[in-house]
Amino acid sequence: MPTVWGCLDRVDKDLHGTRWVQVKAVLSGKTTIRVRALVGKQTLIARGIERVDLSSLCAGEFVEISYRHGRDGFMEAETIYVRPDRAAVV
Repeated sequence: MPTVWGCLDRVDKDLHGTRWVQVKAVLSGKTTIRVRALVGKQTLIARGIERVDLSSLCAGEFVEISYRHGRDGFMEAETIYVRPDRAAVV
């Protein structure tokens, strides 16, 4: 399954209530990209071995997102794994 690693930039929802996360990832050559992934009801969100709610995530935390292509070609998160040490940079 494809995966993106990076620093959590934003957690938000649109006007229709669709929740999403934005991750900032650094590629080779110091190129930075921002990737958005939709967060559905079936998305597993965990910090370490503990399942957590999306609202507990903080900007700056290191995350790993496995995803699939979903509605209209958007990325839909299957799992969001947050590094257990809560060293968030705000």
